[in-house]
Amino acid sequence: MGLDLGQERARAVRALDNLLALIEEAERDLEQAQARLEGLLPLRVVWKKKTCGNDKCRCTRGALHGPYPYLIEHREGKKIEHYLGKGWTPPEGAIAPERYNALMQDFKSKRTRLERLMGYLDEAVEVMRRY
Repeated sequence: MGLDLGQERARAVRALDNLLALIEEAERDLEQAQARLEGLLPLRVVWKKKTCGNDKCRCTRGALHGPYPYLIEHREGKKIEHYLGKGWTPPEGAIAPERYNALMQDFKSKRTRLERLMGYLDEAVEVMRRY
């Protein structure tokens, strides 16, 4: 015993409503993930202990100076370190690269989910056109 046309139509409408609700949720999630990324400045800063270069200093015997902040930059395949100074503090909006990468991965996964749902919507529209 199969479904009559009215039941099939009602079932399809419910499925479409559910899909549209999922799309709205995915859009909100994506907007929130994007908002978490906006204005963030990822800086690759490492804190290092160093020698001062004075032969008579205690740092030549293992008691290094620091730690001091260095900005790490990669240019033309070379790693370049820039000393930031003893009193350096991160600028407003700076974030650790690991945290930035995690937020970016979250954003990408939410975007992929929305794209997948939109693909389902395209398929549903094609099926409904056949009726």
